[in-house]
Amino acid sequence: MNSIVHSNTPILAIIDPRALAVRNVQFCRSVAGQLLDARVTHQRFDWSGRPVVGRDPRLFSRSEIEAGIPANLVVRFSLSGAVLLNESVDSGWRMNLIGDAGQLLESRDGRGTLRCIEYDHSLRPLSVTEQGHVVECLGYGAADVAEHNQCNQLIRHDDTAGSCLLADYGLSGGVLSEKRYFLQSPDSPDWPLAEPDRDALLEPVGLQTRWAFNAQGEVLVQTDANDNFHRFSHDLAGQLHAVELTLANTEQPQTLVSAIRYDAFSQVEQETAGNGVVSHYSYDQQDGRLTQLSAVSADGSVLQRLNYSYDPVGNVLLINDTSQPDQYCDNQLVEPISRYCYDTLYQLIEATGREVRNGASHGPALPGLQPVSTLNPCQVSNYKQRYSYDAAGNLLQMRHEGAHNFTRIMHVAPDSNRSLPDDDGDVDFATRFDANGNLLQLVRGQAMGWDVRNQLQHITTVQRKDGPNDDERYVYDGQGLRCRKISTAQASDRTLTNEVRYLPGLEIRTTADGEILHVVTVQAGRNSVRVLHWEAGKPDGIANNQVRYSLGDHLGSSTLELDQQGGLISQESYYPFGSTAWWAARSAVEAKYKTVRYSGKERDASGLYYYGFRYYAPWLQRWINPDPAGDVDGLNFYAMVRNNPTAYTDPYGLTGEYRGRRDSVERDVLFDTGILARGRSEISKLPKTEPDHLNRAFKLAYSAWSESSKTLAAPAIAQLPELLMSYVLGDGAKERRGELAETYSTTACMLKDYNEGGGHYNQIAIMKNYSGTDAFIDLEDQHKRIFMVEDLLNVHVAGTSITLGHEVSHTVLNNKILDFGYLTAGLRDEKATAISEDSYIQHLEGGLNSAMEYSYGRKNAHMFRSVERMIGKNVLSTERALRLFEVKSMQDMKIERLSDPAVRTNLLMNNADSLAMLSIMLAESTVKSSLRRWGKLF
Repeated sequence: MNSIVHSNTPILAIIDPRALAVRNVQFCRSVAGQLLDARVTHQRFDWSGRPVVGRDPRLFSRSEIEAGIPANLVVRFSLSGAVLLNESVDSGWRMNLIGDAGQLLESRDGRGTLRCIEYDHSLRPLSVTEQGHVVECLGYGAADVAEHNQCNQLIRHDDTAGSCLLADYGLSGGVLSEKRYFLQSPDSPDWPLAEPDRDALLEPVGLQTRWAFNAQGEVLVQTDANDNFHRFSHDLAGQLHAVELTLANTEQPQTLVSAIRYDAFSQVEQETAGNGVVSHYSYDQQDGRLTQLSAVSADGSVLQRLNYSYDPVGNVLLINDTSQPDQYCDNQLVEPISRYCYDTLYQLIEATGREVRNGASHGPALPGLQPVSTLNPCQVSNYKQRYSYDAAGNLLQMRHEGAHNFTRIMHVAPDSNRSLPDDDGDVDFATRFDANGNLLQLVRGQAMGWDVRNQLQHITTVQRKDGPNDDERYVYDGQGLRCRKISTAQASDRTLTNEVRYLPGLEIRTTADGEILHVVTVQAGRNSVRVLHWEAGKPDGIANNQVRYSLGDHLGSSTLELDQQGGLISQESYYPFGSTAWWAARSAVEAKYKTVRYSGKERDASGLYYYGFRYYAPWLQRWINPDPAGDVDGLNFYAMVRNNPTAYTDPYGLTGEYRGRRDSVERDVLFDTGILARGRSEISKLPKTEPDHLNRAFKLAYSAWSESSKTLAAPAIAQLPELLMSYVLGDGAKERRGELAETYSTTACMLKDYNEGGGHYNQIAIMKNYSGTDAFIDLEDQHKRIFMVEDLLNVHVAGTSITLGHEVSHTVLNNKILDFGYLTAGLRDEKATAISEDSYIQHLEGGLNSAMEYSYGRKNAHMFRSVERMIGKNVLSTERALRLFEVKSMQDMKIERLSDPAVRTNLLMNNADSLAMLSIMLAESTVKSSLRRWGKLF
């Protein structure tokens, strides 16, 4: 990092009197001596502190000098805080109709789409109708299916791909058995009401996957739809230790990974793959960053040794693979080193590395395949790429210098972040994107079609004027994940159809010439293992049941493929944004079956990478449709990981990564305990996590704090809320309802930001345990992360919601909400299963009694010690302490002042636990309604 370039480039936040950031200013510079470019992101908030207008630096700067420039994002809320209308220059407009209990009833968008959801009396979704067709039906277990733990659980889901039957649940709520029936036709269905009529639309044979869990909820066994047996072993700490696979119709298990060793921070230090290859990980002792990633075969040959260098903030500056030799050709030294340079916004602006000398591709296609055994040193050469962006982060130019120079110029729409390459003919944004911002043509002649849910439905791979086109179709399940891919091609008056079906741990691939291939997929430590088993049509030159171990880099990109003996099958290197720079294989037949590449994602025939919820075009360095998660990763809905692809990945195409990994805040946590998961993606994979627990807890907390704000802001307040406020905060709180309502409103907005795609969506970390607390937020943490112990994911959702409200309240209003006292909250000790309403009320009464201990002055000594401790740690300033105690000097700030009810109210109105407990009491009816809907209250 050039310190001169980065000097005097702070990040500034301009806040209004409510401590809401209405401007964020960043300073951009790429080279020393360049004038700083101030990039201003503008936000406007409504009376409740909710963000209603957002402008990125490009559109904001234009709006300052031109009239009629639209905002990137405009949001309109209902009185209850639900989003009614969302208008984005990137993704178009979407309007929602919300029910009395906050449930989504209808949604419409700019493409003319109408989506309706029907619910039962418990507000569980029963059906989804799109454009007049019933595309989903959901059925739930009644009281007579307790034997399989199906009561109140989803047991049948007819979706856009077929039907999924959930025949068995474990005691912890995990699915034990899932059977998928595919539709006979890949077209979107219109489900009949009667189940026999629905069954008639399905293929007769279902594909069943089964799981077994231990008492801790960790997966022990997975049996896929082809009866391949996956076994997972854990150590005493619950960490993965080994993985075995027993193929169908065999008895001998194969070890895929074993002897996984962890350091004190739960980071993998070493593991041994089933082919004898030992992987080693080295980390920097100061910041924990990965410094070396190596793989050594059983005979001692070094297959991979990646050495990493970083700048002080964690951007990758250099990757050196010392397992590869230096090469010389035409008096040019070609080193196995990649170097990277960034601007002051940490966008990648320059990269160097190696590429194939002849046959390089700067479009959707792969470069020419090179043979491993006879790789000519002159087949690779050095390259340099330079990138420039506009103020919104859109790529404007990529200049490539190498064996063959190339420049890509991108044109950006004047009033949005929609962008098209210059080499694609006329740039017409109106015809090349639909109203929702979906790209309609990938390259010339390759039209794309999108379904009602803005999922890519088909792409034309070959367009013909005098006959049918070749195309590829995609089918998704009810969760929005791809479960079917169908490719059709025309040849000699015949239509050739190839198909892939995706199931848990298994891919079923069939071709028009009779090939039937079952690909067993297992994540075994750092290795992504794929076993190729042919039922029919095995080609020559490749063994049946071939085991392929894929070794990745720090991003998970497949760089090496090894066989069961540790022999090299293929090798691949990538440009920074994901296009293949060069690749080699020992045979063209084996290379044909490599489908997983950059970031560990599948590459389709179109050149697009499928990430789970979106498709990525690496040669364009951007997504082909807007982020379904909204502005979670900024106001540019097309940008890939904020143009820093060497440091970040996007696991599902929804959000950027967790920020702050291994910084000073984390190091304190790691020293004490260790971090199990960072961000939503990792948290969802924790074995003990109940599905939707975290989302529901955030929704519940938001509902409670939002409704409390409305109750307290009303011109008149009912007797019960007034009494509750007095009991929890003291009599003086009644005269300060406006101040209290603002605190609740601002916190509710931040809770929404954490849960509904805001900038803090991924800023959650799960710890093993922590001394004396279940969760905390460091008030000095610029990323405002919530650190939670794992057990908090396994308590009753109402208990988790109280904790989340408590912690998020610390982040608002200049950190004015502190911890002067903690209340007893039995809900935080209840298990995640359903509880009775009587038990729930008892817990609320216990919390109320605990709150009254403080408001009635019985905990004065405890509160005073907390004040002294926070002053000593500079958490509470002396000036603010004097104001809270209503005195003029520290000598007058004595415990006796807490005998004054007004002083106690001053503290309790700024006490996180008191506010969190009061919120769930003021919103009791709404909270109980949600709990019943989720089967958590009876």
